[in-house]
Amino acid sequence: MSTIVKSIFSSKAYQSFLEAEPQDHQSSGTADVGKCNGIAASGEKDAQTMSPTQDNHYQPTNNASSTRFAAKCHPDADAVCAELDAFFAQNWPWANDRAREEFLKSDCNRWACWALPLARSDRILDTVKVNTLLFLLDDVAEGMSLENGKALYKRLIPIAQGKVQPDRTDPYEWITYDVWASMRAVDEALTEVVLQGALLCVRAQVDDARNRCTGMRALLLQRYKEGGVGYVSTFV
Repeated sequence: MSTIVKSIFSSKAYQSFLEAEPQDHQSSGTADVGKCNGIAASGEKDAQTMSPTQDNHYQPTNNASSTRFAAKCHPDADAVCAELDAFFAQNWPWANDRAREEFLKSDCNRWACWALPLARSDRILDTVKVNTLLFLLDDVAEGMSLENGKALYKRLIPIAQGKVQPDRTDPYEWITYDVWASMRAVDEALTEVVLQGALLCVRAQVDDARNRCTGMRALLLQRYKEGGVGYVSTFV
């Protein structure tokens, strides 16, 4: 899940979508339908959304089409991302230098700044930090068996809840403890709401039910939980 999400948010197409200027959509309904099909009202192909082919079939492209939505990013994004890129680059137990570099190139810390542009400045740092922590822990769990993943989260959940003190030599433990403790210091009640959403997500990631999804309904229910829908909604 995290690998897919990070690749989407770091893609050129996504960045172009976010940075595109809002367009004036005062044209007729016929013209709008034409544009939706990748064809301008004059009948000529829209170069942004289609490659020049004879059969008019859609061709993937990194040149995002225009959008009427104005993108917003948190005003503290650059400072927050610089601080947390340095923090995780230095403190996370990366498998190797290449893994660290891939993390930095993914710009993982920035997606929450796009997702929550109106967040309070005294809360955005911890909000971004806890999101990145969960992405990274998900990557770790994905490389484990379900049993080892369960053992990892069984160890970390009481630490996130503040019930157990962390081992300060274990980055998984002390980073988990510190970020949730910092959030509680700002707003304890709201932090508990966010934590419950996070726990639903991480428990689903190592649930045996992942191997028992035999139909679309079961798969969607499982993906709803492990994809973090409930968790992300607590921030909105």
